[in-house]
Amino acid sequence: MSVDMATSDPEDATRSRGTLLMKVPGRARPQKQALKEFNEAVTELRRRYEPAFWPLVVPEARDMFRWRVLLDCGCAQEVYTHGDDRFPDDRSYLDHMTDAQLPPGEFWCAATHASAPNPYREIVEWCDRKIIDFPADPEEPEYAMDPETWALIRHDGPHSSAFWRVKLECGHYGQVCTEIAWKPEDGPKLASRKRITEMRADFEESWSTDGDGAWPAEGPEREHLRKMLDLRWPRPAPDQDCYTCAHISRIVGYQRIGWLVRRTPPVPAPAPRIDRDKIAARLAAAEAEVERLKHQLSSVEN
Repeated sequence: MSVDMATSDPEDATRSRGTLLMKVPGRARPQKQALKEFNEAVTELRRRYEPAFWPLVVPEARDMFRWRVLLDCGCAQEVYTHGDDRFPDDRSYLDHMTDAQLPPGEFWCAATHASAPNPYREIVEWCDRKIIDFPADPEEPEYAMDPETWALIRHDGPHSSAFWRVKLECGHYGQVCTEIAWKPEDGPKLASRKRITEMRADFEESWSTDGDGAWPAEGPEREHLRKMLDLRWPRPAPDQDCYTCAHISRIVGYQRIGWLVRRTPPVPAPAPRIDRDKIAARLAAAEAEVERLKHQLSSVEN
């Protein structure tokens, strides 16, 4: 079930709508169960936001129309739209990993699926950043590092880093850590050619001696590392692995269920009460007037 706030697809005006209507396999949940879970989600939204923001972020059950959507992973999920005149692929859904909006047509499946390695995507936009302060690193090595390596990277005093929110070429978002003074227009810092030669030799030796236990394993991640060495180890890197790409599903069909809160047809207004006596009197008067006019017309003709 998805009750996160929707955003409209800017391409709505130019693409065909409702092209994925179909019979989705399976059955919808009972209406009472759907309404109960919706109200629980709304309660959580109201807990997270101040009342002043509720009209913007908290949907009303009476406005929600239920749909079953079929995903390309084979799963069927239930979603809502504001009204019955919008389709599930008219809106963007929430990326639960980054709290950003997914590109239209994508959906985060709640089921667990086997996935391919995270693909690397080019960074196309550096959006904004936040500064986070850290205490000094402990003297003892962390992350299973050897003492020599830990001594090289350890911060012996408090320090701060900038964490940038970045947009990737796939339309998803990620996060990149940089030095505080760095700006996108500065471009990446590059390692010296001598240092790259040393790093390449170290990696190749590790891969040849450690065999299957070497990091990273043979495959896309190791190929990406070689690519970064060819580029002289740019920092920050021009791309990033995208977890969302490896786990997201696409909507391939949808079917109407109905309103979340059943709507009662309006009761027709009662017909006005007919007073037969008054109508009979009016009819008699009209007939008498007709007879009078006939008599008057006959007198004129004679």
